[in-house]
Amino acid sequence: MVSSFVTLYKMSYDTEHVRNGGDTPRTITGISTFTELLQNPSLASLYTSIRRSTAATGPELIETTTVSKKTVYDYLHKLEQAGLISKVNDDGGTAVYTAEEFELTLTVRETEVSITPELIEVIAQKNEYPAIERVLEDHGIVTFALAYDLVKAHSEGNVTIRQIASLTDLSAGTAYDLVEALYSILDLGDDESSPTTYPADIQQTGENSTSDAHSEARQDSSATEEPAPEDWIESTDDTEQD
Repeated sequence: MVSSFVTLYKMSYDTEHVRNGGDTPRTITGISTFTELLQNPSLASLYTSIRRSTAATGPELIETTTVSKKTVYDYLHKLEQAGLISKVNDDGGTAVYTAEEFELTLTVRETEVSITPELIEVIAQKNEYPAIERVLEDHGIVTFALAYDLVKAHSEGNVTIRQIASLTDLSAGTAYDLVEALYSILDLGDDESSPTTYPADIQQTGENSTSDAHSEARQDSSATEEPAPEDWIESTDDTEQD
């Protein structure tokens, strides 16, 4: 097995590859853990739990997770080695962990994507929300991160769901499913501002509704026509035509 290893030495200046190194040397190993957060919802959930609680102990995490005690401590060791969590003190002989903020930025063919704790918190719940897993598996992290930002913009009334679908190259049904999932996880809007930019006769067919169900509903609907693409720039707060 090949493990990644990075050491941040003392420095009081920025270089091409290292910024804000600070005066205290830090050793970060297990870079692969960062990417594992994208693929392992249990690991992502453990990190998120520590981050939400500010500080947590192993026994506390064991009570709230679905993985075994051994796996919890294996994950804690892995996260600590990666620099994603730190031991802050001992509570009666029990280690107390706190989460570290991070931003992992990848640039490929001039496309830059940043992986942050906020994204990891959503990815941690992909088993509960099939739309999240579907987008990650079929379209990748760049598309998912873009959709995440656009959904937040949608909650502020800046883009429509059809624009999200167009900009991310997702099907309209998948975009709608993802918007609903992120609205639920991030607690966006309220009961009156939930995503309803599609015609009123397009309804969810259940928690596991697929894009095919949405497409079929749109094809069967003759009472309401969707606006032309040039009209997509209208605010999501505009009243839809019957």
